[in-house]
Amino acid sequence: MTGAATHQITATCEAIARALETRKLRLCAEIDHYPAPVAPRDAHFNRLIEERAELLAELGRFMALRAFVLDSRSLDAESRQQLIAALHDANT
Repeated sequence: MTGAATHQITATCEAIARALETRKLRLCAEIDHYPAPVAPRDAHFNRLIEERAELLAELGRFMALRAFVLDSRSLDAESRQQLIAALHDANT
């Protein structure tokens, strides 16, 4: 993998990770400042908790994808470039 390709993957992944981390922090802050639920069935609060769990799972999957793209010895140059393009497109 060329230095330019590695830089592009790294920059794109960092931008995606920042966006996901910002979303996670927003959700956590909203949950932290949420008034005590009125009833165990407070739908909005429960949805925030579910959304946070989903986001944390997505962050884990994303980090695994990033590691795969950066570290795989099995990807050919064309496949790697397609993944780079897809990651870049997902970030824009």
